[in-house]
Amino acid sequence: RAPTALVVAYLHGLGVAMAAESSEGLSVPGPGKITGQVIRDDPRVLLFQDFVSQEEVDHLLALCEGRWARSLVTSGRATALLGAVAGAGDPVGEEAVGDTRTSSSVHLTFDESFVVERIAARVAHVSGHSLAQVEPLVMVRYEPGQFFKMHHDGAMRPATVFVYLNDLEPDAGGETHFPHLGFQVHPAARTAVMWSNRMPDGSADMRMRHEARPVITGVKYAMNCFVNTQAQRETDHIVLMKHVAPPEGPSAERRAKEAQE
Repeated sequence: RAPTALVVAYLHGLGVAMAAESSEGLSVPGPGKITGQVIRDDPRVLLFQDFVSQEEVDHLLALCEGRWARSLVTSGRATALLGAVAGAGDPVGEEAVGDTRTSSSVHLTFDESFVVERIAARVAHVSGHSLAQVEPLVMVRYEPGQFFKMHHDGAMRPATVFVYLNDLEPDAGGETHFPHLGFQVHPAARTAVMWSNRMPDGSADMRMRHEARPVITGVKYAMNCFVNTQAQRETDHIVLMKHVAPPEGPSAERRAKEAQE
């Protein structure tokens, strides 16, 4: 059976999505306004503010209840993971529990909530890739002492968008550390950092190796949003609408007053 037509508005405001089969997450509001800035020119790294709304965060965490499991790592030949043709053919490696990663994860499916679909569309927009290339979103949880040692996301992923879902105190650890670039990003609620994993020839940009430093106090919640070189699913039935919240000011006030009359 052909997929039901789906319309997703993915940027600011309510983020309306319509389909015939499910309404899970339909009423969850999106962020009011997403802003971004370049924090590194070469390689290019961007930091977004308000990439998700607090309501979306609460909804995502509710979806994860009872589903957290030990995070896995991918092992395989370096050429398959980091070479210029990574991901173009056979699977790049096997996933298993490893000592280098001690966090917990939940793999979300696109059809379990409109919020998941909406955020995937947002990732496609800011990364400049198609919605079909966005991998299923992965929620991650780091409790005190947990970490993910130095790694690369793979040359099969032209872009990574890593979303921080909650704040950690300045001395609480949990930073995303890029040693080759000489900086780190501290977890701040509803922000997201985006970077490219590939060189122009398609091989891995090893400058983007990074680590999740151990959490010292508190719990870090975040979300991995990977963009793949290969299509991950059929998305021809999905229509994306760039929904932008109306500006504040007299016109907005007038519209609100008219709506009440």
